[in-house]
Amino acid sequence: MFATAEDGAKIWCDAEPGPTPVLLIHGFASDSESTWVRTGWTRALAERGHVRVDLRGHGQSERPASGYAPEALARDVLAVLEETGLSTVDAVSYSMGGLVAWELAKLAPGRVRRIALGGIGGRAADRTSMRGVAEALSADGLDACVEAVAGHRLEGPPPVPVLFAAGDQDDIASDAPEFAAGLDAPFVPLGRRNHLNAVSSRLFKQAAADFFDQ
Repeated sequence: MFATAEDGAKIWCDAEPGPTPVLLIHGFASDSESTWVRTGWTRALAERGHVRVDLRGHGQSERPASGYAPEALARDVLAVLEETGLSTVDAVSYSMGGLVAWELAKLAPGRVRRIALGGIGGRAADRTSMRGVAEALSADGLDACVEAVAGHRLEGPPPVPVLFAAGDQDDIASDAPEFAAGLDAPFVPLGRRNHLNAVSSRLFKQAAADFFDQ
């Protein structure tokens, strides 16, 4: 199905009903299929329910020329929540998706209960790292997203309870343990994982489930 963003862009989404649905927000240059389905997240969340979204410019969503700043992407995701009829969700995000989840919780108080943030720390997104990820994932056509997201970071106090998780070899999120400690938030190390494969960690899935059960 598709939700319609404020500027008319069509944002692809898919929802599976359940008692405690989890919103899944992928990272830059990826999509919901590769981030959440192929890695086993949707199976792990089967009893809870979930909603997946392809951020604009990614996956099956439209690729308009603008609207890629984290707050704008969060408004797209809010349109997805409206389309799927979900009033309250927990959220799992990865990398750039963490910026979106953070902004969504600020934008729509009460709609997001808790967030498990993977592959992100406190440093600002930078063009070099983003382009490196796009090259590694063989993604193109994302220059507008790079320019809109570069320089953004997780700012202010957490809008809801948050958990951080990152691989020990994740250069992009290498400051996540210290950043989480500064926010008095839990951090889960994902062992010898890097930025591209930490999302599939079974430990990440279990930590998120336990966090949402609190």
